[in-house]
Amino acid sequence: MSKVLDQAATLLNEKLVQISLVGAILFYIVASPALFDLVKGLLTKVLAVVGVDFKLEGMKLVLFHSVVFGGLLYVSTKYLMGPVVKLFKK
Repeated sequence: MSKVLDQAATLLNEKLVQISLVGAILFYIVASPALFDLVKGLLTKVLAVVGVDFKLEGMKLVLFHSVVFGGLLYVSTKYLMGPVVKLFKK
């Protein structure tokens, strides 16, 4: 039984490290001040074309980037890391 628990702990630690690395890279990209400015400008322009006067500033912008980060982390761990890990295990 101890061997099974050791293998489960090793697998969990591998996944934890992989998700942490992907999360760190995504955070570095998504939390970039240059990207904040780019997204704020693009959303303002796109919504102005539609006729909506909405500006993302302050905590609204941080919340938007948090949601994008969460979505990207989910997609990258599910669809990117899964095939990469399977490729390395073969």
